[in-house]
Amino acid sequence: MENGNINNDQLLALLEKYSRHECTEAELQWIRQWYEQLDVSGQQPHAQPGTPAAAALKAQGWETVLDATRVRRKPVYLRTWFRAAAAVLLIGGCSLLVWLRYQPAANIIQAGSAIVQQQLPDGTRIWLNRKSRLTCYPNDNRTVSLEGEAFFDVAQNAAKPFVIHTSRMDIRVLGTSFNVKAYTEDISSETLLVTGAVEITLKNNQQKLRLRPNEKIVLKSANTGSYQIKTNTVNNDSTYNDILWRDNKLVFNHETFEEIAAKMERWYGVRIHIQDASLKNLLFTAVFEQETIDQTLTALQLSAPFHYQINQHDIFITK
Repeated sequence: MENGNINNDQLLALLEKYSRHECTEAELQWIRQWYEQLDVSGQQPHAQPGTPAAAALKAQGWETVLDATRVRRKPVYLRTWFRAAAAVLLIGGCSLLVWLRYQPAANIIQAGSAIVQQQLPDGTRIWLNRKSRLTCYPNDNRTVSLEGEAFFDVAQNAAKPFVIHTSRMDIRVLGTSFNVKAYTEDISSETLLVTGAVEITLKNNQQKLRLRPNEKIVLKSANTGSYQIKTNTVNNDSTYNDILWRDNKLVFNHETFEEIAAKMERWYGVRIHIQDASLKNLLFTAVFEQETIDQTLTALQLSAPFHYQINQHDIFITK
């Protein structure tokens, strides 16, 4: 979406899409910037930008718009100040940021350096991996957005599917258990189905796919839409390597150094710099539980020749 290249009717259509949770990432970014730059001080002089009074007044205008767009293109009678502020912004144009996470009624669950386990209002149980964020939408307890990795044990509701939005794919289920890995910085996104059934919609081309238990989709690139569907092997104790993180185990399963570096960064809260490109494709398979980052790297050196240097939170990998 080009900045500023939108009129009032297009804006209302965009807000209608938002109310149905159908906006693309770019559209969500545009909406947040549009909202943040609204200047309502002309209505109340004390409501200067950045003040609580301005936030409250803007929220009133936002609810007026959103309530109207939830009814199919019901005429929207905006307060004069809100329409004028919107017009100014439409002329001036906006840059891109995400507004969704900052809506007043949103419930955001975050995992920092530890795994978070929680039950959602509909009865669905979730495990949120490190450095992950789950956004629960207001007035819809069966729709969430995920950045990072989470395991879902979805409460059954045949009348209303449970939907997970990620940057590269959407997952639609009724009652099932599965793992979703969707870190924006990773080169791939994955969904592993444990029980039940899920429908995947690829955002690149809107292709729909269905997974069966033990199947995993690996979406390598958001731009090309290329993917693989793999059959996962169940361990002797009926577990999957992909979800051992729930038991606080760091698992590498025939993964490249570049891929496991991203995992270790999140797990240990460090930054890893692989300074020789030839090392990035080295493959590793291992399971760690209580080891420190130093112990983990030392163990990996038994499988492949490399050196490392730790400088506080930065780790440099060389040949």
